[in-house]
Amino acid sequence: MNLTYLEVDHQKSHYDCLTGDDRRKFLDRLAVSWIYHDHALEGVVLSETELQRAIENAPVRNFVESQTQKSLQRQLALITFLYDSAKERREISVEFIRELHIRLCDPRDENAGRYRKRDTSPGVYNLNIVPAASISYYFRKFLDTWEEELKDLHPIRSAAIAHFEFMKVFPFDERTGMVGRMLMNYILISQGYPPAIIHALDRHHYFSALDGYRTDMMPVVVDAVSSTIGAARTFSSSKVEPERAKAAL
Repeated sequence: MNLTYLEVDHQKSHYDCLTGDDRRKFLDRLAVSWIYHDHALEGVVLSETELQRAIENAPVRNFVESQTQKSLQRQLALITFLYDSAKERREISVEFIRELHIRLCDPRDENAGRYRKRDTSPGVYNLNIVPAASISYYFRKFLDTWEEELKDLHPIRSAAIAHFEFMKVFPFDERTGMVGRMLMNYILISQGYPPAIIHALDRHHYFSALDGYRTDMMPVVVDAVSSTIGAARTFSSSKVEPERAKAAL
């Protein structure tokens, strides 16, 4: 096992020790950070106001604000869905991954859950991906690789390589990156690990890893998981210090 995995496994106790109401509060805060940085990877910078209004379901002032708010709420709901699915131990399948995409899309989006029709990766991605006509074949091949090779690896290695391989298939025209990172985090969460929140500052390293070799994604995910554990440690410390102050009175 790679030493970095051992280090993360040792540090994970800071995340595991959060229970009950403290864990719920931490995961709520983490979800907001998750959405912010995930959008930043896609080249979209969200404001604190946009995020807060979506969380509070505040009244919208125009059509654009309405669409943004609904999109953020769908992503928040999908994060909850990942945790619920992990408790149910849902298997990774074409149907499960398509459901992730459908849940991210507007209900009126006719392309929700449907494979892309163009041969190039859209948006901020510039990857060497499989031809559109071959997506179904390579998607099944990806799942075979998951079952036969990746499923029983260390969760961090498993999640990192699965994400890399999924992004080479790039099954959907829009939101493939978001779905891929949701899938990566589902693998981690289902094995009791914290989600890997890849920060905006690590955007260059993330895209370089996607354009490199499958093992290049592993240090990116290790750093992201370690960052989440660090956030859990900071959160725990902020809860402990006031209690110590009370005890000293």
